[in-house]
Amino acid sequence: MILIWIVVSIIVFSIIILVHEYGHFKTARIFWVKVLEFWLWIPPKAKKLWIDRYWTEYTLNWLPLWGFVRLKWENINTFYVYDKDKKLLNNETLANFIENNKDIFYKDWNKIDDLTKQEILKWLNENSDKDSLQTKAPYKQAIVMLAWIFMNFLLAFIIFTILFLIWVSPIWINDKIKTNSDLKLIPSLEKAIEIWLIKNNSWVYLLPTKGSIAQKSWINNYDLVLKSGDISINNYEKLKEIIWKNKDKELVFQIKRAINNCDITKNNNCEFSNIEIKITPDKTWKIWSYLIPNQEINKDFKYKFWIIDSVKYWFIETIWQINLTFKWLSIMIQKIFSPNTPTERQEALDQVSWPIWMVDFMSKSISNWIIFIVIIWAIISINLWVFNLLPIPALDGGRFLFITINSIIEKIFKKKLMWPRLEWLIHLSFFIFLIALSILIAYNDVNKIINN
Repeated sequence: MILIWIVVSIIVFSIIILVHEYGHFKTARIFWVKVLEFWLWIPPKAKKLWIDRYWTEYTLNWLPLWGFVRLKWENINTFYVYDKDKKLLNNETLANFIENNKDIFYKDWNKIDDLTKQEILKWLNENSDKDSLQTKAPYKQAIVMLAWIFMNFLLAFIIFTILFLIWVSPIWINDKIKTNSDLKLIPSLEKAIEIWLIKNNSWVYLLPTKGSIAQKSWINNYDLVLKSGDISINNYEKLKEIIWKNKDKELVFQIKRAINNCDITKNNNCEFSNIEIKITPDKTWKIWSYLIPNQEINKDFKYKFWIIDSVKYWFIETIWQINLTFKWLSIMIQKIFSPNTPTERQEALDQVSWPIWMVDFMSKSISNWIIFIVIIWAIISINLWVFNLLPIPALDGGRFLFITINSIIEKIFKKKLMWPRLEWLIHLSFFIFLIALSILIAYNDVNKIINN
């Protein structure tokens, strides 16, 4: 089953990547930018699938992460060529030198022959080809870079609207990130209780800490406290009040316990027995056990709206999902770089996951597994939108930032902020880093799932 769900998660993520990259692909075609290659996953190349009538090559690679649309001269041709005074020549000056038959030199100061000069000139001329990305107006370059935003929104719109129109249950309850959002599909714990997705039942579960009074009194994990003496326990606040009022006094708990070592967190068909346990809170008014509410998921809970409300809640859900993603990112960054406790950094790193975490996450979902996959499809699409907007080189947000800054600088000072070759090297370096990070996270995900 683990292998099956790893395959399912890869397929879901690959479809999202295809939709994402199609945004770049389609706008490039609209603006007459030549698309050299459309590849899915990370090289090395597994198979060249076909070449279309525009000579775009479609490729499937071996590592099932990411995807890419390679555009013509997305990275402009530049050369490390020098004049007789050992000055590095920019593209415009280099073309002028070659056309006027002036001497040019390699970095080691060897003279470049005439045949090589013509080859360099040919490459330089291709920089100004009309179907090159670099020759398009900055706003067109920006649109090509950010076109996937529409595609990600379109995918989320279709999925959320259809689900809200038919019916849908939440897939998870957010008890980790504090938020005031009105998310339907990942509601907060407070919201889940408010809408009766979670039902608070009487009685309280105990989870004793190691070596505690509770453990020494023979209380087991997930023992259910029914009464304390003659007082019925309706909620954990009531039990806490009783313990606090009885420092150094013996209490008698009526306990409901699963027999034959049945794990109630994994088995809904456990058999139970009722027992009595005597316990005395210490001088700090504690028995040193976690008190866990006896809560139950309402499996019949569903959302179903008319078409107008379905569209409305798609928009609201998308906005709140984006908000939740940014909150999660800020919390993660804070915990990794400025943890408040020694364990916070490791906890944050453990939460960094690739979509393979769906394998583990799905087993804890409160929704039907098919609905879960479809909803995750939309949520990952939104998260990919947020992630790609980050102003990091190699990501679309970073490329958009470079385009914007370069166009402003060029408008004012008549030259770009940096050499195209340097910009290309920056993007390439970060791309390699992100791919390596993705592979490491994917490996850790698989490792965690197998170990669990």
